[in-house]
Amino acid sequence: MKHLIIVGVGGFSREVFWHAKESIGYGTEWDLKGFLDGDVKLDAQAYEKLSAPLLGDVDTYGMESDDCFICAIGSPSVKEKLVRKILQRGGEFINVIHRTAIVHPTVQMGRGNILCPLVHILDHAKVGSFVTFNGRSGMGHDAEVGDYSSLMSGIDITGYVRVGKRTFWGSGSKAVPHSRIDDDAVIGVASVVFKHVKAGTKVFGIPAMPIE
Repeated sequence: MKHLIIVGVGGFSREVFWHAKESIGYGTEWDLKGFLDGDVKLDAQAYEKLSAPLLGDVDTYGMESDDCFICAIGSPSVKEKLVRKILQRGGEFINVIHRTAIVHPTVQMGRGNILCPLVHILDHAKVGSFVTFNGRSGMGHDAEVGDYSSLMSGIDITGYVRVGKRTFWGSGSKAVPHSRIDDDAVIGVASVVFKHVKAGTKVFGIPAMPIE
């Protein structure tokens, strides 16, 4: 039996703790061990809300052979930094997939991904590694999402969309078929991408347009 450690102690990390208890493999392949601090200390009241022990932080935690990890942090850049630290020390990441998620057998998926309740990943979609899909989000057929991307609640990545690495999607945003979103782009809340978002660009609105 592996013991899952959640990297992050914020609100989303607390949500993932409860999602994990209803995810594939819980109680048979792995259980929950606790949380690790990231690179920002929170106030004392935040730690009191944790439903499992705080085991330390990413830099000082003494890794054990039966540990496995998931990074439940929304910021793609922070997520990547912390994941790389754990990988460099030999840590193992697993996918946490809620039992209500739909993942077609033809899907290609990396490791360290979080699929929250009612997520759907459909025919021949490709998901990189360390991607977060918050509740009721999903990908249509033949779409691709790159490593370290974070999709908040109610995101709709439709068929044939290409999404790069480290993208961040505000709740309720969408991308129409065949659109393209390059690395490090930020899609604002309830925005709709119709064509192309260039690397590092923040966009907002319908249609999604660059903002400062």
